[in-house]
Amino acid sequence: MAFGGETQVSKQLLIAEDDAGFRETLALEFRDLGFHVTEVGSFKDFQSLEHFDFEYAVVDLKLAGDNGLKIVEGLANQAPDCRTIVLTGYGSIATAVRATKLGAINYLTKPASTSRILAAFDPQNSTQSLPDVASEPLSLARIEREYIENIVADCDGNISRAASLLGLHRQSLQRKLRKYPPLK
Repeated sequence: MAFGGETQVSKQLLIAEDDAGFRETLALEFRDLGFHVTEVGSFKDFQSLEHFDFEYAVVDLKLAGDNGLKIVEGLANQAPDCRTIVLTGYGSIATAVRATKLGAINYLTKPASTSRILAAFDPQNSTQSLPDVASEPLSLARIEREYIENIVADCDGNISRAASLLGLHRQSLQRKLRKYPPLK
């Protein structure tokens, strides 16, 4: 799947990223490659779009005050043929699995170069890959953390409902969430 160097019809690309500098840099690089780029910085911006004729999308997992997976799900409903890639600085198996279940074809950890993103769009490279956490054995604490984060995400951040599903008191779940160090 060659993107650069060929004269071709403009590809429609959505970039959903709350870091304006990074979003603008990505947009510029993709425009130079012949893409027609639409930029959004939040889920609210995405909701205000009138046309969903995207062939490709790059979606940040964590948008300002929102979850980029809402955009992945919206794209799956509005533009089912869109090849969506999720970018994140916080790679975890739970979010990768959730992203692919919602319609993402690939999941890349930041920093991701334009060439790496292009390679991920290629159907031959889209293996719905998980973040590279398999190189080190997972500790029981990490497995517990990812499971809890997945349940909380399934409950749309509702701690009371997640605690109920996990068989924990709400305050116990909040203590567990506070003690987890940030994922690398």
